[in-house]
Amino acid sequence: MSATTGAPPVKFTITHHRLPHHTHEAFIDWIVKEHLPLAIPVFEKYGVIDYSLFVTPPPLNDGLKQEIGGLRPTWDFAECDCFIEYTLPDVETIKNIMSDPEWQIAVKDQDQWVDVPRAFVSLGYSTTYLQHGKPVNILS
Repeated sequence: MSATTGAPPVKFTITHHRLPHHTHEAFIDWIVKEHLPLAIPVFEKYGVIDYSLFVTPPPLNDGLKQEIGGLRPTWDFAECDCFIEYTLPDVETIKNIMSDPEWQIAVKDQDQWVDVPRAFVSLGYSTTYLQHGKPVNILS
């Protein structure tokens, strides 16, 4: 729960596409080894609850499209390099992080790596219904 509103934490997601002159592997390496060491202290400062990097290697996505695309011809298949998922105390946290001078340092090389205009952002709530193979949060 958010300390200020009593509302549940929010899930904020953003997709990232690498600039084409970088390999997928180099791009993920940049996020993990260069960006995250600068970003994590900012996340801690603003009480970010969870951060995860959902990496989507092209061979896996291409294989999925080949296998499932025929079964679901109307589906669009993500072509991004990763989804970044944040669980935040509240929506205000997004603005606080993005306006922090330390965040500007953490994203200083972003334009050299990320195709920023292609980002896809979403905000909402997440509820787990199956955890470690067991149902949870199911109303009977």
